[in-house]
Amino acid sequence: MKRISRMLIAITLSLVMAIGLVGCGLNGKTVAVIDDEKVSESLYRIFLWSAQKDLESIMPSIWNMASIDGKTPEEFTKESALNSVTFYIAASNKADEMKVKLKKEEKNLIKENAKDYLKINKDFVENYNIKEKDVVSFYTYGILSEKVLHQLGSTYIPTEEEIELKMLEANVGPKATISHVLINNINELGERIPVDKDQAAKLQAEEVLKKALAGEEMTELAKMYSDDMTSVENDGKYTVTKGQLEENMEEVIFEKCPVGEVYPEVIETSFGYEIVKVESVENVSEEVRAEVIEGIQVSFADEELTEMSKSLNVKKMETYESVHIMSLEE
Repeated sequence: MKRISRMLIAITLSLVMAIGLVGCGLNGKTVAVIDDEKVSESLYRIFLWSAQKDLESIMPSIWNMASIDGKTPEEFTKESALNSVTFYIAASNKADEMKVKLKKEEKNLIKENAKDYLKINKDFVENYNIKEKDVVSFYTYGILSEKVLHQLGSTYIPTEEEIELKMLEANVGPKATISHVLINNINELGERIPVDKDQAAKLQAEEVLKKALAGEEMTELAKMYSDDMTSVENDGKYTVTKGQLEENMEEVIFEKCPVGEVYPEVIETSFGYEIVKVESVENVSEEVRAEVIEGIQVSFADEELTEMSKSLNVKKMETYESVHIMSLEE
């Protein structure tokens, strides 16, 4: 369930431009004390309401579950909300250390968003007497946390391996369109065919390569010889993102073979023998690369703040036990 807790923090951050914290100056009872910071009941209820909605979106049947990670659904939701508060208190502490401040336009935006929040969540606000200043704190420290994530993340320089992996995960890496002919050397069970048939397949691949190098159209060669029926239906062509193919194929496609030419050697893969022509290569734009790097940096900062939050001392007060999720009837 750690994954769900972290997902909850991530979703809440994106839904409300991050979450607020500390109850300094707020009216109401104290629900918890986190590293000497008092968290008011009204502010905690905003966290709890967000946690409830987010968990319901992740697990629609949550309230019918007997337990989650050894806790009742309500206990788990309350704990998730408290973890979020702790996370953003850690971010607030880091903001003080880094001297991160909000700009005037950010403060104005917070006030506008707070008013919208009061209207959108009218039943919740009226039921628990939530004031505008509670929501302002909610957003203020949230945006502050977001700024800390970006500033802290900017100190981390990811490796090329990390960048390529993240691009692969997001399917935004360099792309290449190739024409190819595949001569299988495996059977329908994925087993290597007998040696004599394997040799015959390789000889056939070499003959097809000669025809391709002599100028015969790859489309026609694919229709006549290729065992890749999917690409045959597309005139022997397909587009691939770097990281999806075997290493020796990618080395040919993205490094060795010039665009518009047939690679002058048969390429052996786990599927058989390949004859390849590189039709086009589309590299990643600087804008996309920058976005990927920024995402890695924010993830790094999130990990750092999570570790910091684990070191904070969290003390639940008696009021914490009397706080419950908002029921369907409410």
